[in-house]
Amino acid sequence: MIGLSFVDPQYLFLLLLIPLTIALARYGRRALSPLRQWGGLALRCFLLLLIILALAGLQLRLPSNTLTTVFVLDVSDSIPSAEITRGQEFIRAATEKMPTGDQSAIVVFGADSLVERLASPDSALAKISSIPITTRTDIASALQLGMALFPNEGAHRLVLLSDGRENLEFAQKQAQVAALQNIQLEYVPLGLSANNVEVLVDSFTTPAQVRQGQDIDLSLVVQSNAVTTAGLRIFADDALIDSRELKLTVGANRLSLTVRNPQPGFHRYRAQILPDADTQLQNNEGAAFTVVSGPPSVLLVEGGAGEGDALTRALQSAQMGVTVIPPEKLPTTLPELAKYDAVILMNVPAAALPAGAMQALPVYVRELGKGLLMTGGDSSFGAGGYLRSPLEVALPVYMDVKSKELAANLALVVAVDKSGSMGRCHCDNPDLNQSYVAKESGQPKVDIAKEAIMRSAAALGPDDYMGVVAFDSQAHWALDIQQNINPVTLENSISTFSAQGATNMTAGVDAAYQALKGVNAKRKVIILMTDGWVRTGDLTPLIKQMRDQGITLSIVAAGEGSAQYLHALTDISGGSYYPAVDMMSVPDIFLKETIKSIGQYIIEEPFYPLPAGNPGPALRGIDETLLPDLFGYNGTSPKSTARLDLLTPRGDPLFASWQYGLGRSAVWTSDMKGRWATDWLKWKDFSRFSAQLVNWLMPSPQVEGLSPRVSLNDQGAVIHLTAQDASGHPWNDLKVQARLTSPDLKTTDLTLSPTGPGQYEITTRADASGTYLVWLSASANDSPLGQTTLGLVVPYSPEYHAQGVSLGLLDELARITQGGALQDPIQAFAHTLPAISNAREIAQTLLLIVALLFPLDVAIRRVLLTPRDFALARAWVGKRITQLRPNATRKDEPALGQLFSARQRARQQQDRTSAGMPESPTPTQPLQERPTAPDEINQPAPSTDSLERLREAKKRARKG
Repeated sequence: MIGLSFVDPQYLFLLLLIPLTIALARYGRRALSPLRQWGGLALRCFLLLLIILALAGLQLRLPSNTLTTVFVLDVSDSIPSAEITRGQEFIRAATEKMPTGDQSAIVVFGADSLVERLASPDSALAKISSIPITTRTDIASALQLGMALFPNEGAHRLVLLSDGRENLEFAQKQAQVAALQNIQLEYVPLGLSANNVEVLVDSFTTPAQVRQGQDIDLSLVVQSNAVTTAGLRIFADDALIDSRELKLTVGANRLSLTVRNPQPGFHRYRAQILPDADTQLQNNEGAAFTVVSGPPSVLLVEGGAGEGDALTRALQSAQMGVTVIPPEKLPTTLPELAKYDAVILMNVPAAALPAGAMQALPVYVRELGKGLLMTGGDSSFGAGGYLRSPLEVALPVYMDVKSKELAANLALVVAVDKSGSMGRCHCDNPDLNQSYVAKESGQPKVDIAKEAIMRSAAALGPDDYMGVVAFDSQAHWALDIQQNINPVTLENSISTFSAQGATNMTAGVDAAYQALKGVNAKRKVIILMTDGWVRTGDLTPLIKQMRDQGITLSIVAAGEGSAQYLHALTDISGGSYYPAVDMMSVPDIFLKETIKSIGQYIIEEPFYPLPAGNPGPALRGIDETLLPDLFGYNGTSPKSTARLDLLTPRGDPLFASWQYGLGRSAVWTSDMKGRWATDWLKWKDFSRFSAQLVNWLMPSPQVEGLSPRVSLNDQGAVIHLTAQDASGHPWNDLKVQARLTSPDLKTTDLTLSPTGPGQYEITTRADASGTYLVWLSASANDSPLGQTTLGLVVPYSPEYHAQGVSLGLLDELARITQGGALQDPIQAFAHTLPAISNAREIAQTLLLIVALLFPLDVAIRRVLLTPRDFALARAWVGKRITQLRPNATRKDEPALGQLFSARQRARQQQDRTSAGMPESPTPTQPLQERPTAPDEINQPAPSTDSLERLREAKKRARKG
């Protein structure tokens, strides 16, 4: 049955123009006959109707008997390979029997969905080659993609081949969308064979928090579908604490274990099951976290042995637990860092931190609400390489000095020897102008120099200059001296030179010298990296000229085979000499020399600390007028939201702090050892100051009566809080907030909702496997009550947790769409569905009709025709038709015949007159005398001129 539909039905309101058009024509001026007036009005309304229907997108819906079936195949890890193969064979058998005119498409899915085949009438099916992510099952997205493959016409059917074990999104929503679009969903169950043995850790739980001295009860549930034996191992913080053999029965096997007298801190427990027979190994492990409450725990990282002795004693006297470690042992993951309430970096260079530590520490403060303190020294702040580092964003100061007084405006040129000896040659005890035998080993020196240049450039400020000149027998500028160097540009510039050629050290140093003479800078420095193997030239005169111009030369002697005379050159110049026996230390040497040349990162001078205003928590109860002297500090610049408690006479921060995310961080830009803080360490209030400072950094203690926990279920992570007041009654009307940090350090802010008296809970997704940390806080009437950090481990993907077929979900999806289970592949193309008609838009056709009829509408209203006009039109048309017919008798032939006869008569009369003969009768006259015709009366006499008579005859012929 043909139907009508509209693409833009909102334009149908324009139909109101038709009655308006009729009214205007009815009551307007009538200059036409009634027939023409009403006929033209009807045509005009018809044309207006066609235009409105075209604007509304009128469509003809034509019935279609085609069927398109989209097969949605689940290939996730929860389905055995044999079952996936069975699903592929089902699809192949169905497409081979697909009726002519029908189409099929294929979607393959796991955690994501891929189109294996677009809708096609081809019955041949190639081997399925799409490979989605198989560690999750997202049925909803697969159905959504499948529905997108349907054409606009015909009947639509989805065939889902799956076990129904979804663990991403919710497929019921997509099934409801399919039902609204008249798409039927039918399913083919794919699942685990009953003959396969499967053992998995169903759950492993520990208390979220316990007090110091309280035992920890571990609870383990192991599921098995067969009677078997298995080994069990329990780990605490990666240390094996229990091992035993288990006899597993069918179903749930429960086991309990107690951990005696755990130490305060954040503890991770892990259970591992090793069955004799199993199908999937991914689900044989579980893990959990427990926080043991105790004294505040501080992790102190020393840049050098003994750096933190004084601070450690001060904190321990305040009943804080202090763990002292070297930089290389600093934890790099949040679960390990979460054991501590605060981390202190004491004169630790950035290069000494392990990979990932500088990325983890800001998250540790921002997301877990912990504390961070950095103290000064010759290897801290900018001098330690923290400029523009990830850790700088977590601190209340910038690592460079922005004040005009300390802006060094350094001009630095790095001169690098790129001769052949700067390759992998490491020779012993060379002497000037002597030959040597090269023995190649290790990394080329010139490549190490490139890394050193990059390290030096990172320490420069935007007002500093830098250039790079490489030399062999000649000098070659890799990068002209300039300000604010782009790291990418610098790296590309120095990547081209390699070790080859002779050595002309004079050419390289002189090129750097000439370039620096034209630069306006406060300090001008050349860092020369060479092994000194040169046969010509004496640099002493050139070095003296440089010294007179205020240009300093520092030399990095590359390798233990460097020439001995290099040290003497730096003595003349007033620069520094670095014998780099270990070539891998060259980048650090370059960085130190660059920082020393800049001169703004370390300010060594006696000064008295100046209070900046109201004393902060660290100075509470301390007389600010009796603070000891200091002898140096690291230059920094405060951030706009930082709190400044103590300043230097130059106005630089000495002690600054701020709130960073959920936690707090602070800086003490002087040191806490005998170099700059000798008097400070002897000060009677040093312990009090240190304890109050670190205590302010730590998170607020937990309030009694708040019992948080976090667990895992099929929907994700469940965060729960039970709140009771001091009398034990439910604590209602609390504002409970949580922040979930995933294994990839992404965060989600959550607000727990009341679920009962004193009960607050929320469920959120936890799709990725790994460790999740939950920061939880509670407040009453906008007053904070306390906060805590909890841990949650997702040991393996939910894909490996449940086995078998979830017929409940599959049946529900089919019920929503009026479908069911398929047994025979041919049923996939059964024509039992209402076909979706094919909509064909005819707007262009309507507009074409309007264009053809519009001239007729104009003619009815504007053109007036009489009967004489129609007669003339008929005559004109007949004449044209006659002209087009060959050898036909012309209608005007009688008139022409009269003309020719008149001409003939005129000629005969002329001949008779000239011969004296009487006129003979015309051929058309009888021989007897012809009476005068009425129309000949009063006619002028014929002219004797034959031409004039011919004209008269022609005129009469035209009139006739």
